[in-house]
Amino acid sequence: MQFPRLKEVREEAGLKQKEVADALGVTKGSYSMWECGTDTIPLRRLNQFCNLFNVSIDYVVGFSNKKRYANAHPDIKLKVTGENLKKIRTKKNLTQTKIAEELNINQPTWNRYEKSKTLILTVVIVELSKKYHYSIDKILGKNLDE
Repeated sequence: MQFPRLKEVREEAGLKQKEVADALGVTKGSYSMWECGTDTIPLRRLNQFCNLFNVSIDYVVGFSNKKRYANAHPDIKLKVTGENLKKIRTKKNLTQTKIAEELNINQPTWNRYEKSKTLILTVVIVELSKKYHYSIDKILGKNLDE
């Protein structure tokens, strides 16, 4: 999964891939694969990247041209994320099985996301946000703007 703004944000800051990799605590190879889209950046690392550069996740994944939110919170809130996932599912009048099918995951995995037992994967939250037009930052409890 490619997020072209990873490179754009890094280059605007005048940093090399190795410098960003070091700041994130990963190898240059891992970071390079995320930047070129041959591997998907884990959600916690994506959040760490966004915090490092003070940009929103929605901006980096290309869902918004707004670089940052006025009332942004730096941390992913696992409990809020689970509650928000359940709200989205119920608002769309979907069962856990149906939303899991739509996102190409299994129902027990979705249940763990809703129950805040597991952090949702990057590919799943991107697909969910794209399909139902929700802010990733809002789902994760990072965007406190109303």
